[in-house]
Amino acid sequence: MAWTDLISGCFGFGTAPFASNRPDEDIAKEAIAAAQAEGATRADFAQLIALYPRKYIKSDQVLRERIREDARRLDRLWKVAPSTDGPETSPSS
Repeated sequence: MAWTDLISGCFGFGTAPFASNRPDEDIAKEAIAAAQAEGATRADFAQLIALYPRKYIKSDQVLRERIREDARRLDRLWKVAPSTDGPETSPSS
C-alpha cells in the first residue's frame, strides 16, 4: 500500500487531529516509514496531511492552529520513524 493511502487512517475520524491517539500514531509511523522508503520528504508528507483537515474545518483560524498542531506531531514522529537509508553509523570512541 502506498503511503498516501495510509494518511486517512492517521486521523481516526474526519475532524480528529493527526496521530492524536495510539492507534492513529501507529498508522502514522507506518505511513511515515513507507513515505521515507518511497523517497518522500517531510514537506511532501506535511503537505498531504494539511489537506485532510481542510475537508472538515471551515474557519481559517481554527485550520491554521490545527495544521500547526499536526505539524508538531509530524515533526516528532518523522524523527523517530525507522529510516530506510541504511544502517546507522556511530563514531568510534
